Amino acid sequence: MNALALALNFAAVAAIMLLLCNVGKLFGPTARHEGDAELPYETGLPPMEEAGRGMSALYWRFAVLFVVFDVDLAFLLPWALNRSALTGESLASVTVFVGLLLFMLGYFWRKGSLSCRP
Repeated sequence: MNALALALNFAAVAAIMLLLCNVGKLFGPTARHEGDAELPYETGLPPMEEAGRGMSALYWRFAVLFVVFDVDLAFLLPWALNRSALTGESLASVTVFVGLLLFMLGYFWRKGSLSCRP
């Protein structure tokens, strides 16, 4: 009995999901594309290269560095919010953590990872 109820529930959820995913296509207005509306970037100029071209490695390098430093700096928020309750040992650990962040930043800067040239 439980398996039948679970199967019926799964089928009902799948049907509702399919209905909600397609409700715009079923009841919404039809789009009329005129001119260059199908182009990915409408500037009035023809596209210079294909839109499906991959991102350069320079972009990915900045993206990874941003994520690394953003996540690391998010660990400072609890320490900053609980500043009054910090002991000497916890202040030392914050100092070491910030020192490591500055060391990493200096290392990446020295290696040229932060330059805009490929």
